[in-house]
Amino acid sequence: MAGERNRSVDICKGILTVTMILGHCIQFFGFEEEGLQKILVNVINLTTFSGFLFCFGFVGNLAYYENRTFRRSAWKLAKNAARLLIAFYVSGIAYMAFVEDKIFRWDFITEILLLKRYPGWSEFLASFAAMMAAGILLYPLMKRMNGWILAGIAVVSGAACFLPYGEIHNSWLALLAGSWDFTTFPILQYLVYFAAGVWISRKRLWWKPQILAVVLAVSLPCIVQFVTEGYLPDRFPPSVFYIAGGSLFVYLDYLIAGGLERIGKKNRAAEAVSGYLERCGRASLHYLLLSNLLIFALDGSSFSFRSRAYTYGAFLAILLLISYLNQLRNEKKIRRAAG
Repeated sequence: MAGERNRSVDICKGILTVTMILGHCIQFFGFEEEGLQKILVNVINLTTFSGFLFCFGFVGNLAYYENRTFRRSAWKLAKNAARLLIAFYVSGIAYMAFVEDKIFRWDFITEILLLKRYPGWSEFLASFAAMMAAGILLYPLMKRMNGWILAGIAVVSGAACFLPYGEIHNSWLALLAGSWDFTTFPILQYLVYFAAGVWISRKRLWWKPQILAVVLAVSLPCIVQFVTEGYLPDRFPPSVFYIAGGSLFVYLDYLIAGGLERIGKKNRAAEAVSGYLERCGRASLHYLLLSNLLIFALDGSSFSFRSRAYTYGAFLAILLLISYLNQLRNEKKIRRAAG
Protein backbone atom coordinates (compact mmCIF):
# COMPACT_ATOMS: atom_id res chain seq x y z
CA MET A 1 0.00 0.00 0.00
CA ALA A 2 1.12 3.49 -0.73
CA GLY A 3 1.47 6.18 1.88
CA GLU A 4 3.34 6.58 5.10
CA ARG A 5 5.53 3.68 6.17
CA ASN A 6 5.51 1.95 9.52
CA ARG A 7 8.46 -0.39 9.83
CA SER A 8 6.92 -2.85 12.29
CA VAL A 9 3.83 -3.24 10.09
CA ASP A 10 6.04 -3.80 7.03
CA ILE A 11 7.81 -6.53 9.02
CA CYS A 12 4.42 -7.97 9.99
CA LYS A 13 3.40 -8.00 6.32
CA GLY A 14 6.70 -9.72 5.56
CA ILE A 15 5.91 -12.46 8.08
CA LEU A 16 2.48 -12.92 6.53
CA THR A 17 3.91 -12.93 2.99
CA VAL A 18 6.55 -15.55 3.74
CA THR A 19 4.14 -17.78 5.66
CA MET A 20 1.47 -17.54 2.95
CA ILE A 21 4.00 -18.68 0.34
CA LEU A 22 5.02 -21.54 2.66
CA GLY A 23 1.38 -22.53 3.09
CA HIS A 24 0.83 -22.59 -0.66
CA CYS A 25 3.95 -24.72 -1.17
CA ILE A 26 2.71 -27.23 1.41
CA GLN A 27 -0.70 -27.39 -0.23
CA PHE A 28 0.73 -27.97 -3.71
CA PHE A 29 3.83 -30.05 -2.98
CA GLY A 30 3.51 -31.38 0.57
CA PHE A 31 1.13 -33.25 2.84
CA GLU A 32 -1.26 -30.74 4.39
CA GLU A 33 -3.17 -33.42 6.31
CA GLU A 34 -0.16 -34.85 8.15
CA GLY A 35 1.70 -33.85 11.30
CA LEU A 36 3.57 -30.56 11.41
CA GLN A 37 2.49 -29.55 7.91
CA LYS A 38 -1.16 -29.86 8.92
CA ILE A 39 -0.60 -27.56 11.89
CA LEU A 40 1.38 -25.08 9.78
CA VAL A 41 -1.23 -24.90 7.01
CA ASN A 42 -4.11 -24.43 9.44
CA VAL A 43 -2.37 -21.68 11.41
CA ILE A 44 -1.29 -19.98 8.19
CA ASN A 45 -4.80 -20.21 6.71
CA LEU A 46 -6.29 -18.84 9.92
CA THR A 47 -3.86 -15.93 10.08
CA THR A 48 -2.72 -14.60 6.73
CA PHE A 49 -5.82 -13.09 5.09
CA SER A 50 -7.02 -11.59 8.37
CA GLY A 51 -3.49 -10.41 9.12
CA PHE A 52 -3.12 -8.63 5.80
CA LEU A 53 -6.43 -6.84 6.34
CA PHE A 54 -5.22 -5.78 9.78
CA CYS A 55 -2.03 -4.38 8.23
CA PHE A 56 -4.00 -2.67 5.46
CA GLY A 57 -6.17 -1.02 8.08
CA PHE A 58 -3.15 0.04 10.15
CA VAL A 59 -1.34 1.61 7.21
CA GLY A 60 -4.63 2.84 5.77
CA ASN A 61 -5.21 4.96 8.86
CA LEU A 62 -1.88 6.72 8.32
CA ALA A 63 -2.15 6.97 4.54
CA TYR A 64 -5.85 7.55 3.93
CA TYR A 65 -7.85 8.43 7.02
CA GLU A 66 -5.84 10.29 9.62
CA ASN A 67 -5.44 13.93 8.59
CA ARG A 68 -6.31 13.16 4.96
CA THR A 69 -9.05 14.59 2.73
CA PHE A 70 -11.63 12.30 1.18
CA ARG A 71 -10.75 13.21 -2.43
CA ARG A 72 -7.06 12.40 -2.03
CA SER A 73 -7.71 9.23 -0.02
CA ALA A 74 -10.41 7.92 -2.36
CA TRP A 75 -8.07 8.28 -5.35
CA LYS A 76 -5.26 6.37 -3.62
CA LEU A 77 -7.60 3.63 -2.41
CA ALA A 78 -9.05 3.29 -5.91
CA LYS A 79 -5.54 2.95 -7.40
CA ASN A 80 -4.65 0.25 -4.89
CA ALA A 81 -7.92 -1.57 -5.60
CA ALA A 82 -7.09 -1.51 -9.33
CA ARG A 83 -3.57 -2.87 -8.72
CA LEU A 84 -4.94 -5.72 -6.63
CA LEU A 85 -7.67 -6.50 -9.13
CA ILE A 86 -5.15 -6.75 -11.96
CA ALA A 87 -3.04 -9.07 -9.78
CA PHE A 88 -6.14 -11.24 -9.28
CA TYR A 89 -6.72 -11.38 -13.04
CA VAL A 90 -3.11 -12.43 -13.70
CA SER A 91 -3.06 -15.03 -10.92
CA GLY A 92 -6.51 -16.36 -11.75
CA ILE A 93 -5.79 -16.80 -15.45
CA ALA A 94 -2.46 -18.48 -14.62
CA TYR A 95 -4.27 -20.92 -12.30
CA MET A 96 -6.74 -21.82 -15.03
CA ALA A 97 -3.90 -22.31 -17.54
CA PHE A 98 -1.35 -24.21 -15.44
CA VAL A 99 -3.30 -25.99 -12.70
CA GLU A 100 -6.69 -26.67 -14.30
CA ASP A 101 -5.06 -27.09 -17.73
CA LYS A 102 -7.83 -25.14 -19.46
CA ILE A 103 -7.44 -24.24 -23.11
CA PHE A 104 -7.54 -20.55 -24.00
CA ARG A 105 -11.22 -19.59 -24.27
CA TRP A 106 -12.76 -16.15 -23.95
CA ASP A 107 -15.62 -17.43 -21.82
CA PHE A 108 -13.14 -18.54 -19.13
CA ILE A 109 -11.27 -15.24 -19.35
CA THR A 110 -14.39 -13.07 -19.21
CA GLU A 111 -15.71 -15.02 -16.22
CA ILE A 112 -12.56 -14.03 -14.33
CA LEU A 113 -12.53 -10.44 -15.61
CA LEU A 114 -16.17 -9.94 -14.60
CA LEU A 115 -15.67 -11.63 -11.21
CA LYS A 116 -18.02 -14.48 -12.05
CA ARG A 117 -15.34 -17.04 -11.19
CA TYR A 118 -12.71 -16.99 -8.43
CA PRO A 119 -9.90 -19.39 -9.37
CA GLY A 120 -8.11 -21.23 -6.60
CA TRP A 121 -5.35 -19.59 -4.54
CA SER A 122 -6.18 -16.27 -6.24
CA GLU A 123 -9.51 -15.33 -4.65
CA PHE A 124 -7.82 -13.53 -1.76
CA LEU A 125 -6.54 -10.90 -4.21
CA ALA A 126 -10.07 -10.13 -5.38
CA SER A 127 -11.12 -9.73 -1.74
CA PHE A 128 -8.17 -7.41 -1.06
CA ALA A 129 -9.33 -5.26 -3.98
CA ALA A 130 -12.91 -5.28 -2.71
CA MET A 131 -11.73 -4.22 0.75
CA MET A 132 -9.88 -1.24 -0.73
CA ALA A 133 -13.08 -0.25 -2.55
CA ALA A 134 -15.04 -0.67 0.68
CA GLY A 135 -12.46 1.56 2.37
CA ILE A 136 -13.66 4.40 0.14
CA LEU A 137 -17.31 3.91 1.06
CA LEU A 138 -16.45 3.57 4.75
CA TYR A 139 -14.22 6.66 4.79
CA PRO A 140 -16.42 8.69 7.22
CA LEU A 141 -16.59 5.76 9.65
CA MET A 142 -12.88 4.91 9.49
CA LYS A 143 -11.87 8.56 9.87
CA ARG A 144 -13.80 8.67 13.16
CA MET A 145 -12.66 5.24 14.35
CA ASN A 146 -12.84 4.65 18.11
CA GLY A 147 -13.53 1.75 20.46
CA TRP A 148 -17.30 2.00 20.08
CA ILE A 149 -17.15 1.99 16.28
CA LEU A 150 -14.76 -0.98 16.37
CA ALA A 151 -17.14 -2.86 18.68
CA GLY A 152 -20.03 -2.10 16.34
CA ILE A 153 -18.12 -3.38 13.32
CA ALA A 154 -17.16 -6.52 15.27
CA VAL A 155 -20.87 -7.16 15.91
CA VAL A 156 -21.66 -6.66 12.21
CA SER A 157 -18.84 -9.01 11.14
CA GLY A 158 -19.98 -11.64 13.61
CA ALA A 159 -23.63 -11.34 12.64
CA ALA A 160 -22.71 -11.63 8.94
CA CYS A 161 -21.43 -15.14 9.65
CA PHE A 162 -25.06 -16.20 10.19
CA LEU A 163 -26.30 -14.99 6.81
CA PRO A 164 -28.18 -17.59 4.73
CA TYR A 165 -25.18 -18.51 2.58
CA GLY A 166 -27.18 -21.07 0.65
CA GLU A 167 -29.45 -18.35 -0.75
CA ILE A 168 -26.60 -16.20 -2.12
CA HIS A 169 -25.92 -17.16 -5.73
CA ASN A 170 -24.52 -13.93 -7.19
CA SER A 171 -20.70 -13.89 -7.51
CA TRP A 172 -20.36 -10.21 -6.60
CA LEU A 173 -22.60 -10.61 -3.57
CA ALA A 174 -20.53 -13.66 -2.59
CA LEU A 175 -17.45 -11.41 -2.49
CA LEU A 176 -19.30 -9.11 -0.11
CA ALA A 177 -21.17 -11.58 2.08
CA GLY A 178 -20.10 -15.15 1.30
CA SER A 179 -21.82 -18.06 -0.44
CA TRP A 180 -21.80 -21.84 -0.69
CA ASP A 181 -21.50 -21.43 -4.48
CA PHE A 182 -18.22 -19.50 -4.55
CA THR A 183 -14.93 -19.72 -2.67
CA THR A 184 -14.40 -16.18 -1.40
CA PHE A 185 -13.12 -14.24 1.58
CA PRO A 186 -16.25 -12.09 2.16
CA ILE A 187 -15.38 -8.60 3.26
CA LEU A 188 -18.35 -8.15 5.62
CA GLN A 189 -17.13 -10.96 7.86
CA TYR A 190 -13.46 -9.95 7.72
CA LEU A 191 -14.08 -6.20 7.99
CA VAL A 192 -13.39 -6.31 11.74
CA TYR A 193 -9.69 -6.94 11.04
CA PHE A 194 -9.38 -3.90 8.80
CA ALA A 195 -11.17 -1.80 11.43
CA ALA A 196 -8.95 -3.19 14.21
CA GLY A 197 -5.87 -2.16 12.24
CA VAL A 198 -7.25 1.37 11.87
CA TRP A 199 -8.05 1.54 15.61
CA ILE A 200 -4.67 0.23 16.80
CA SER A 201 -2.90 2.60 14.43
CA ARG A 202 -5.00 5.52 15.65
CA LYS A 203 -4.25 4.68 19.29
CA ARG A 204 -0.53 3.95 18.59
CA LEU A 205 -0.83 0.65 20.47
CA TRP A 206 1.54 -2.30 20.50
CA TRP A 207 1.73 -4.51 23.60
CA LYS A 208 -1.42 -4.34 25.73
CA PRO A 209 -2.32 -7.24 28.04
CA GLN A 210 -5.99 -6.28 27.73
CA ILE A 211 -5.89 -6.81 23.96
CA LEU A 212 -4.10 -10.15 24.41
CA ALA A 213 -6.77 -11.26 26.90
CA VAL A 214 -9.60 -10.34 24.52
CA VAL A 215 -8.14 -12.03 21.42
CA LEU A 216 -7.21 -15.12 23.46
CA ALA A 217 -10.77 -15.39 24.76
CA VAL A 218 -12.44 -15.03 21.36
CA SER A 219 -9.93 -17.38 19.67
CA LEU A 220 -10.30 -20.13 22.26
CA PRO A 221 -13.32 -21.98 20.74
CA CYS A 222 -11.53 -22.28 17.39
CA ILE A 223 -8.29 -23.47 19.00
CA VAL A 224 -10.11 -25.98 21.22
CA GLN A 225 -11.95 -27.41 18.22
CA PHE A 226 -8.72 -27.90 16.29
CA VAL A 227 -6.96 -29.53 19.25
CA THR A 228 -9.86 -31.85 20.14
CA GLU A 229 -11.32 -32.64 16.71
CA GLY A 230 -8.36 -32.07 14.37
CA TYR A 231 -9.96 -29.52 12.08
CA LEU A 232 -10.91 -25.84 12.10
CA PRO A 233 -14.42 -24.35 11.93
CA ASP A 234 -15.88 -23.67 8.48
CA ARG A 235 -13.70 -21.40 6.34
CA PHE A 236 -15.58 -21.14 3.01
CA PRO A 237 -17.90 -19.45 3.81
CA PRO A 238 -16.58 -18.52 7.25
CA SER A 239 -18.20 -19.33 10.56
CA VAL A 240 -18.04 -16.85 13.42
CA PHE A 241 -15.56 -19.11 15.24
CA TYR A 242 -13.25 -19.13 12.22
CA ILE A 243 -13.31 -15.33 11.94
CA ALA A 244 -12.64 -14.93 15.66
CA GLY A 245 -10.05 -17.72 15.72
CA GLY A 246 -7.44 -15.80 13.74
CA SER A 247 -7.35 -12.80 16.07
CA LEU A 248 -4.86 -14.29 18.54
CA PHE A 249 -2.36 -15.21 15.81
CA VAL A 250 -2.74 -11.88 14.02
CA TYR A 251 -1.98 -10.04 17.23
CA LEU A 252 0.98 -12.34 17.96
CA ASP A 253 2.40 -11.63 14.49
CA TYR A 254 2.04 -7.91 15.18
CA LEU A 255 3.84 -8.32 18.53
CA ILE A 256 6.62 -10.42 16.96
CA ALA A 257 7.12 -7.82 14.24
CA GLY A 258 7.36 -5.00 16.77
CA GLY A 259 9.72 -7.09 18.88
CA LEU A 260 11.99 -7.78 15.92
CA GLU A 261 12.12 -4.08 15.12
CA ARG A 262 13.10 -3.21 18.69
CA ILE A 263 15.63 -6.04 19.12
CA GLY A 264 17.10 -5.28 15.71
CA LYS A 265 18.34 -1.91 16.98
CA LYS A 266 20.74 -3.77 19.28
CA ASN A 267 21.30 -7.11 17.55
CA ARG A 268 22.71 -7.62 14.04
CA ALA A 269 21.11 -11.03 13.50
CA ALA A 270 17.68 -9.73 14.46
CA GLU A 271 18.21 -6.69 12.23
CA ALA A 272 19.12 -8.96 9.29
CA VAL A 273 15.91 -10.96 9.79
CA SER A 274 13.73 -7.89 10.32
CA GLY A 275 15.35 -6.16 7.32
CA TYR A 276 14.58 -9.09 5.04
CA LEU A 277 11.00 -9.34 6.30
CA GLU A 278 10.57 -5.59 5.91
CA ARG A 279 11.64 -5.82 2.26
CA CYS A 280 9.19 -8.68 1.72
CA GLY A 281 6.45 -6.67 3.39
CA ARG A 282 7.08 -3.57 1.31
CA ALA A 283 6.85 -5.70 -1.86
CA SER A 284 4.17 -8.10 -0.59
CA LEU A 285 2.02 -7.95 -3.73
CA HIS A 286 5.12 -8.56 -5.87
CA TYR A 287 6.01 -11.62 -3.77
CA LEU A 288 2.49 -13.05 -3.59
CA LEU A 289 1.76 -12.69 -7.30
CA LEU A 290 5.12 -14.02 -8.51
CA SER A 291 5.03 -16.92 -6.03
CA ASN A 292 1.58 -17.89 -7.29
CA LEU A 293 2.77 -17.83 -10.90
CA LEU A 294 5.83 -19.94 -10.05
CA ILE A 295 3.86 -22.44 -7.95
CA PHE A 296 1.12 -22.81 -10.59
CA ALA A 297 3.65 -23.26 -13.39
CA LEU A 298 5.65 -25.78 -11.38
CA ASP A 299 2.52 -27.70 -10.40
CA GLY A 300 1.50 -27.94 -14.05
CA SER A 301 4.88 -29.26 -15.14
CA SER A 302 6.43 -32.71 -15.08
CA PHE A 303 8.99 -31.35 -12.63
CA SER A 304 6.49 -31.39 -9.77
CA PHE A 305 5.95 -34.08 -7.14
CA ARG A 306 5.03 -34.33 -3.47
CA SER A 307 7.54 -34.77 -0.68
CA ARG A 308 8.52 -32.87 2.45
CA ALA A 309 12.01 -32.09 1.16
CA TYR A 310 10.62 -30.90 -2.17
CA THR A 311 8.08 -28.67 -0.38
CA TYR A 312 10.65 -26.77 1.65
CA GLY A 313 13.17 -26.77 -1.19
CA ALA A 314 10.61 -25.24 -3.55
CA PHE A 315 9.67 -22.71 -0.85
CA LEU A 316 13.28 -21.57 -0.39
CA ALA A 317 13.97 -21.52 -4.13
CA ILE A 318 10.88 -19.38 -4.78
CA LEU A 319 11.81 -16.93 -2.02
CA LEU A 320 15.37 -16.64 -3.29
CA LEU A 321 14.29 -16.14 -6.89
CA ILE A 322 11.71 -13.46 -6.05
CA SER A 323 14.15 -11.72 -3.70
CA TYR A 324 16.72 -11.66 -6.52
CA LEU A 325 14.17 -10.23 -8.97
CA ASN A 326 13.08 -7.69 -6.38
CA GLN A 327 16.70 -6.63 -5.87
CA LEU A 328 17.15 -6.18 -9.61
CA ARG A 329 14.00 -4.07 -9.71
CA ASN A 330 15.22 -1.88 -6.85
CA GLU A 331 18.65 -1.44 -8.44
CA LYS A 332 16.97 -0.34 -11.67
CA LYS A 333 14.92 2.23 -9.73
CA ILE A 334 18.08 3.56 -8.06
CA ARG A 335 19.91 3.88 -11.40
CA ARG A 336 16.90 5.63 -12.92
CA ALA A 337 16.70 8.05 -9.97
CA ALA A 338 20.42 8.77 -10.26
CA GLY A 339 19.91 9.85 -13.84
